[in-house]
Amino acid sequence: MKVIGYDPFISVENAWSLSVDVYRANGLDELYLASDYISINVPLIAETKGMINEESISKMKKGVKVLNFARAGLVDDKAMALALENDQISNYITDFPNEASIKMKNVIAIPHLGASTAESEENCAVMAVKELREYLELGNIINSVNFPKCDMGKCITKGRIAIHHKNIPTMVNQITSVFAKRDVNIADMTNMSRETWAYTMLDVESDITDETLSMIKTIEGVVSVRIIK
Repeated sequence: MKVIGYDPFISVENAWSLSVDVYRANGLDELYLASDYISINVPLIAETKGMINEESISKMKKGVKVLNFARAGLVDDKAMALALENDQISNYITDFPNEASIKMKNVIAIPHLGASTAESEENCAVMAVKELREYLELGNIINSVNFPKCDMGKCITKGRIAIHHKNIPTMVNQITSVFAKRDVNIADMTNMSRETWAYTMLDVESDITDETLSMIKTIEGVVSVRIIK
């Protein structure tokens, strides 16, 4: 296959992982016009709800095949049913069958098994291991369910301190003041929060003493402190 993709929010990390053979479309209209198969792989948010609708379908090649393994709400069922009836879309493969879609012409409805292929299971296992290593070895939090994403890459200074704490005012000031009092220079830091919890990482240019750690632990709202070298 000649693969064409479009992502207005692609990250540098994801771009690096793409094959050089993937052509990047300049917009959805270009992708719709050029594609024989369209695979939808986006989150369901206000901007993407019903993105496959009468207008977008009219821009697609006649006879295109549409695959939706992302979210049901991305596709307007009425528009899809009409497109299948008039053969504008030849097949619709959905991982989210409902009363409307299972009655449509030329639909392959899968009972929410898109993540259960052999390849997906293997990829999930590899991803889980990578995320655990990132946290254990570098302190980075990636794809957490209940904590914010916090990624500082590799530590290139003397050491890194990772602090779990409640998301309350003045917390960062209290943490940095401890280092200031101990004459420890902070080379880099990040603080991210999600609802009631927060996570702070600091890369420092000198050794951290037990006394300094003890001072951080006594700050009200701090749950745990870890040194990463």
